[in-house]
Formats: sequence, structure tokens, C-alpha cells
Amino acid sequence: MSAVLPTPADAAAGGPLRHLWASWRSLRRRELVLFLLMGLLYGLIDVSALAHVDSDARWLHALTRQLFSPVIVTLLLMLCWLPAARSRPDHPHRLWRLGLATLLGSMIAMACLWQIVAQLDWPSIGDLLRERKGEKYARAVPPWASFLGDSLQVFIPSMLTVALLELLARRKRAQASLQQLLHEQSVMARRAMAARLAVMQAQVEPQFLFDILVDVEQAYAAGDAEAPIQMERLIRHLRVALPRLREMGGTPESEAELLESYLAVVAGRRKARVSFQAHWPEALRGAPLPPMLLLPLLQRALRLAAPALPGRCSFSVEPLDGGLRLLLGFDRPDLCGEDAELRDLSQRLQALSGGPTELRCRSSEDATLFILELKP
Repeated sequence: MSAVLPTPADAAAGGPLRHLWASWRSLRRRELVLFLLMGLLYGLIDVSALAHVDSDARWLHALTRQLFSPVIVTLLLMLCWLPAARSRPDHPHRLWRLGLATLLGSMIAMACLWQIVAQLDWPSIGDLLRERKGEKYARAVPPWASFLGDSLQVFIPSMLTVALLELLARRKRAQASLQQLLHEQSVMARRAMAARLAVMQAQVEPQFLFDILVDVEQAYAAGDAEAPIQMERLIRHLRVALPRLREMGGTPESEAELLESYLAVVAGRRKARVSFQAHWPEALRGAPLPPMLLLPLLQRALRLAAPALPGRCSFSVEPLDGGLRLLLGFDRPDLCGEDAELRDLSQRLQALSGGPTELRCRSSEDATLFILELKP
């Protein structure tokens, strides 16, 4: 069973006490370790002075006080620091909150430490050294002044530590914000590329349709028996292609239907015959695909094959580690073209797919195969 704990930012709306409790519960292990290490390191500063009083029976009490007093102080200081650290990162008075929390924590910690030391009656290392020299310890300053001095001794190094923690936290937030902005920029760039491609396609498609209509009109005028068949091919292609311009996604079946209808129109215009085959596993029949993804590859291959057309065209889909591998093959060699143009086409296809893609082309003596991998 898991429980969703309220964040300090959410708890702040429920009142100071709720925010205080939520802040304490949000303590991270690395923060606890940091404050413990800070206390231990501060306690080790004067521990070497015990070598001069190792003959005193109370040296163990002095060592315990020297090591654990700073730890107690840092833990109490941490409890005061947490509510300020868990306040809104963009709050205009966040730095003042951190400073006041550190000062208040230093004073509360010293007040508690004085009470603990008074109850235990353990000597400090300084007390043992003065007794060894024959000096009688007596406070020469008022208690409030001594308390203020001890609090400042805690506040100054603690404030430096808090400032370092805040600097690291701001740097982490800035990096996270930068990554978010870069991600949004990447998404917007892909959308802009897709929009440009759509505009380019909208500009090219009318010219293609106009040329086909002119050919059909001339065929009708010449009494060509193929004119009605070519008109039917054109109508079928329009019925397949036009909805794809508005759709946000397709399937292998719809992609194959688009490729076949386009091939039929081009082959009919050039008085050629091109057979088309498509196959994929039954489990991939409804796999989502970006609409009109392979049409640019087909158009490019037919342009490079001109004036003749390939005799066969095949389209297949294979699974690929959570993604898809699309294969578009022709029975004509040397249809890969230049590498620079292929890379540009790969970038266009990546913009259309909206995710990581890899486009490769293999050409043999009698065939060309385009391999488009859509990775998750």
C-alpha cells in the first residue's frame, strides 16, 4: 500500500503548522547526512587538545561533549531550516526566510544545548585545560552576551552552508527548467517542420493533380479507352489521400492503400504497369503510424527511376524493440540517391513521425530497399 504525502508547497495553503509538519516529513536522507557530517566536522576542530588532558578521568565526558554538542546543534538547526527551504522557490522573500530561519535555529539550538550541558554537568575541553593550568573558570561576561556570542559562532558557518545548499538547489532548478525549455523547443521545432511539410505538400499536390487532369482530358479528347480507367484511379487516390491530410495518425493498412493508389495513378499516366505487395504480422495491423509517412520516399524513388518505372514495389512492417521497422522495396537498383539528400529526407520523416527515426537505403544489382525505423 502506498500513500501520497502532501508536498510542503501544498501544505503551506493549509496553515503554518501543516507546512511545518510537511517540511519535516519531506526530509531527504542526503540532507540528514549533510547536517550530521557538518556537526561532526565542527566537533573535530579542537578534539586534538584532549592530548594535553588525557590523564584527567573526565576526558571521555569532554570528548563526548565536544563531538556531540555540534551534532545536536546542527540537527536542531536543520529542523528550523527545513520549513524555509521548502517554501516556494520563487517567493520574493525566500532569502530573508532562510537567513531568519538559520539565525532562529542557531539561537534555539544554543538555548537547548545550554540546558543539556547544565543537566549533564560535563566539562568542556577548555574547562579541563584551564584546570590543568590552575586557572579557575569563571564567566567574565554576562550570560546574555555569552549566549549571543555562542549563537553567532553557530550562525556564521551555518549560514555559509545554507547559502551553498540554496545555490546548488537553484542551479538544479535552473538545469531542470533549461531541459524543459529545450524539450518544448524540440517539440515546437518538430511541429513547425511538420507544418512546413504540410504547406509544401499542399503546394505540390495541386500541380500533380492538375497535370493528371490535363492528361485525362487529352485522353478523352483523343478517344483513348484508358481515359475512364485513369479517371477512376485518380478519384480513388483522392478518396484515399485527402482524408490523410486531416488525420493525425494512420495504420500500415491505410499507408499501403495510399502507396498503392499513388502508384496506380503514376503508372497509368506513364502507360506502365507496377505491381504492389504489402504484408505485415496480424498483430501489427492496427499499429499507429504517422499519416503519409512513406509517400515522400515513394515519390523520390519514382523520380530517380524516371523515365522508366519499377516493375514491383513492396511494403512491409516488422516489430522493432517497442517500435516499428518499415521496409519499402523496388526491383530497380540505384534509387538511394545522394547521401545529403537522404539525410535531409530522414530529417523530414523524423519531423513527420514526431519521434526518433533512422532511415537507411540499400542498393544491390537488381533492387533498392529503404529501411525506416521508428524507435520508441
